[in-house]
Amino acid sequence: GPSMAVLVRLENEMPPVLIPPYSLGADTPVAEVMQAACAFFRQDPATATLRNMVTGAPVPVEGTLADHGLGDWSALTLGLPPGQPYRRTSFG
Repeated sequence: GPSMAVLVRLENEMPPVLIPPYSLGADTPVAEVMQAACAFFRQDPATATLRNMVTGAPVPVEGTLADHGLGDWSALTLGLPPGQPYRRTSFG
């Protein structure tokens, strides 16, 4: 398996998911993680937010995960703008 990855859970949804690409890690720019998470969960990167899943602290999109003290296998929460309930996408 991959030596590094980033776990993201959608706000109010469990469990966290390993988001592709599976090469995300400590050196990855947060903006790239945001794009990947939003692509996976079909959210708008302009309105979503990332938070540290453990501490709840916001993770700014400037810099890399490592700049914010996050490493490989970081666990993040993708926050949604208020008033936009998440709609599960049905396949089929």
